[in-house]
Formats: sequence, structure tokens, C-alpha cells
Amino acid sequence: MDGLSYLVGVQTADGTAQLTEVTLLNATSFGITPKANKVSSQAIGSGRWERDGFISKVDVGGDVTVEANMGQLEILLQGAGFKGTKKTKNVEFLPGKFEKYLTMITNLTDDDMAEYAQDCLVSNLKISAQMEAFVTATASIIGKDHKILNNKISATPTISKGESLICLGAQIKETGTDMTAKVESIDLTIDNKLEGKAALNSIYNKVIRQSDRGSVTLGINFNSFDKESYKKGHEMLRRNTSYSVELIFAESTDPTKRIVITLPNCKLSQAPEAKDMERSGGMTKELTAYYDAEIESPLKLLFEKYGE
Repeated sequence: MDGLSYLVGVQTADGTAQLTEVTLLNATSFGITPKANKVSSQAIGSGRWERDGFISKVDVGGDVTVEANMGQLEILLQGAGFKGTKKTKNVEFLPGKFEKYLTMITNLTDDDMAEYAQDCLVSNLKISAQMEAFVTATASIIGKDHKILNNKISATPTISKGESLICLGAQIKETGTDMTAKVESIDLTIDNKLEGKAALNSIYNKVIRQSDRGSVTLGINFNSFDKESYKKGHEMLRRNTSYSVELIFAESTDPTKRIVITLPNCKLSQAPEAKDMERSGGMTKELTAYYDAEIESPLKLLFEKYGE
């Protein structure tokens, strides 16, 4: 659609929408909308018709999927409670406090209007790579407020840093061994398990809190049945063995600019599963990344040469 763009702003504070310093999202889908819940009167006396009702709560949120690059991932990680620390030419991201709120904007320049969700956090972030495709990041957003403007956002958006990541720059290693040639897709999911809570005098969320312990999971789809990995996986499951996994996403034009995701303490969530054995054959593995005492987190993300 001409004149349609999706923007994101990193807020300076909770309660203050960011509508001037905004970044253009390379979004393939954007479903962040207000969803209303209605309460109906239970009183008897109006025959077979509802007597009355009111909107009891408006949940602001939804999913946005982008074709990922370093700049967009940095913004989404900030909304997911990660903090970046500069290390010479690199930036290291580890989970911390939820200090950065996002403003998610739909800008309609042809219609001269815009709408936005503010005070947003990322409850769930999934990074996916599959054959013949761009690397994508899908963020499940929870916000506190939603507003419609009578005019478009006139600020010129910043283009996020880095080129779009593609499958050809992806790599997966298990205990230092490169497994990429056997894998057709991977899905890394960081689940913060956030929940929005309203109040007696408001239909919108007033606070966003973590409802349970967060989790990090990794799904691996193999391009064929792999006997050794299948047998080893079942043995590791019986022995409750943990091992390290490393994911790498490199830019095509400069492979030294890359994202290295380290998961030092992974265990199988269930037994490896053989797939499609009556035809070409395949296999899936589901891993859970647990807390690692050395990095004080289940995972670490290093953006190499991002500080240049």
C-alpha cells in the first residue's frame, strides 16, 4: 500500500511516546492493535435482550515481523529487557531490567494520519532462519496505551543499521561442531512471559509484569534423517546431558559483521523426532537453554563490528 509505513521509537521514559526520533521497520506483517473486552449486565428484567454493557478492558498489543538486521534487532532486544555494552568494535547484549519502552507506529501519509501504541515491551522474541529466505524476527508486543493522530508522522525516519540478514549467512554449531549442512531451519525463541495489568479506574494496562520465569528455546529442523544425531540425542536425554550451541548470522557483503548468539547450557526438551520417513526423511530437535552461571543468563548475543 502506497503511503503506508511502520515505525518504532525508543522512548526516553515510561509514559512518554517517542514520535520524533523514529526508525523505519522492514516489516512483513504488523498486527499491533487495541482489542476490546466487553462485559454484559447479568440483571434479569430485560426479556431476551442484553440490558446493558460496557468496555471493561482494552489490550494493546500484537505481533510484528521484520526482515532482521542488526539495527532492528538492537531495538527489539532493548524492548525485551536486554542491555547492550560496547566492547571495542563489538556490542554485547545480555538480559537486564526492562528500562526501554517502545512506541510502535502505523504511519499513513496518503491519508494524513497515524496511530501508535506506546509504553510497549517485547514479551516474546523469535528469530527464525530457513532455506531460501530472509532471517526474520517476530516480536510479541504488550503496550499500555493506544492513540490516533489526525496528522501523519512528519519526522524523517532513520534507516536501521546493517544489511538485511539472509539464510546464506546463517550457521549453527553444537559443542563447536558445525551442523549447518544438515539443517534447513532454526527458530530461537526468547519468552519473557510478560502480562499487562489494568486497574479499577482504567481500561488500559497500567503496569507490565513478568508472570512466570522466562525461557529460551531452540527448534532445529534437519534436511534429512541423521542417524548419529538421533542416537546421540536419545542418549543425552537419558543422561540429562547439557551442551553448548552457537548461532551465527553474518551479513552477505561483509561476513565479519555478524551476530553470534551463544547458548552455553542447552538440554534436549524432548527426544529427537524422525519425520517423513516414508519419503525423503527428516528430523527435528527441541532444546531448552538454561541459566548459565558464568554469563548469568541462558544466552548472550554479540554484534561483531557493530560499534564501527
